[in-house]
Amino acid sequence: MQRMVRLAILAALLAACSIPFNYTINVVQYLEAEGTFQVGAGGISPNPKTVGPVQVTWDPDPRVTVAGATLNFKVCFTSLTPGASFSGDLSYAAYLGGNDATLFQESNKVAQGTRDIAGLSNGQVCTEGQASLTESQLAAIRSGTFFVGARISGSAISNQEATIRYRAEVFDLRISGSVRP
Repeated sequence: MQRMVRLAILAALLAACSIPFNYTINVVQYLEAEGTFQVGAGGISPNPKTVGPVQVTWDPDPRVTVAGATLNFKVCFTSLTPGASFSGDLSYAAYLGGNDATLFQESNKVAQGTRDIAGLSNGQVCTEGQASLTESQLAAIRSGTFFVGARISGSAISNQEATIRYRAEVFDLRISGSVRP
């Protein structure tokens, strides 16, 4: 009888335990990872250049508790127009939210990186950012359906009409929390 009581207590303790976890979602596979936009004497066209929104879904497991998340991104820009020279900056802002219609509101902005683009004349220019998600963004992830997107903007100008290619090299969502056995 004592053995049965001990086993019951051990089973209850194991059920109450939770195991920490970290999981990374490579959002690049969902997002438009690369594309182009124009830069001329009048600036970026369109400004901002919008990427997304893209829906990401998963089937939440009731044993999983999502406690936090961090978004990391790295985006590189390259001129496709030989002989063009550039000045100003480009900014890449990443967004995450629970609704595609309101995704690009300031409250859904996760991280932003800005970079001077004078170096585009000589090669690639990259920007990166990292930030933790807000509680409302975590709630969107917990729901099983959330949206991601990005905006490219800035004061970039060129001495001639030029095509700029962007490429998302990193767009990782690192989720942490716990799971009950």
